[in-house]
Amino acid sequence: MLKGYWHELPEVQRLHDEFIENTISNYYLPFGVAPNFLINGNMYTIPFAIEESSVVAAAAKSATFWLDRGGFKSTVLGMVKMGHVHFLWSGNDYDKLNVIFEANKNRLIESTEDITKNMRARGGGILNIQLVDKTIEEPDYYQLEVRFDTRDSMGANFINSCLETLAKEWKEIVNENHGLPVTIVMSILSNFTPECVVRAEVSCKIEDINEGSGIENQEFADKFIRAIRIAKAEPYRAVTHNKGIMNGVDAVIIATGNDFRATEACAHAYAAKDGRYSSLSHAEVKDGVFRFWIDLPLSVGNRWGHNIPSSYG
Repeated sequence: MLKGYWHELPEVQRLHDEFIENTISNYYLPFGVAPNFLINGNMYTIPFAIEESSVVAAAAKSATFWLDRGGFKSTVLGMVKMGHVHFLWSGNDYDKLNVIFEANKNRLIESTEDITKNMRARGGGILNIQLVDKTIEEPDYYQLEVRFDTRDSMGANFINSCLETLAKEWKEIVNENHGLPVTIVMSILSNFTPECVVRAEVSCKIEDINEGSGIENQEFADKFIRAIRIAKAEPYRAVTHNKGIMNGVDAVIIATGNDFRATEACAHAYAAKDGRYSSLSHAEVKDGVFRFWIDLPLSVGNRWGHNIPSSYG
């Protein structure tokens, strides 16, 4: 049975075998497509990899519904990704440490120039570095918080390489300027990207929102909005509500070879960013227009070529 899932081409199977350790076979998911997605004026057929029935059908039905109502509008609201050098320093004098940091900030950035050269040529790179005092949460704990723009790549390896170089340089800087050395705990990107956000939205006149549901348009819109308001107010409903959203998101993330665990974790952290777990989507009726939108933090790589608009997300 296990051999039945091996790929018939040996070179392809070798590739699968090298992805993880102790490989004994392959695990397959159905790979489908949802057509008729009009996004920012361009037509797309979207790939989905998922085991749950009706997700692709629901996406395809939604795409067809909005096709004659202007389609989907997608906008990149931010592209900033974060990484941190987590370190300990027992000097107990943030102001003194910050003086050292500010005096050597350019040196820190210059230490990464070999790594960031190609990214800077594409318009990305390190955007900013700041020293953060976290000693209230943990004794002697500080951070170098670094903001990155990695353009159309997810950028995990790039960010981590930069952070490791910054950590080494920072340790040398503090040793040169102060008798108390820093202890590097870890240098690693964050999968929480609240400043790397895409908005997707649809809208139409209220008289066009209902199609064959058997109730009046305004009542339909009111019930739709009420359901989202319940998901905003009730975490038990919000989890199921957002799970439904991630059915479609994860399926596309998997189909395009991106990291769905990072996307999932980030989305749920973002849903709780205001101190209470809530709905990821929003809806309103204003001036006779129904509008439905979602702001979603997405740190993904574009693997489909240069014809995809950057605002697709």
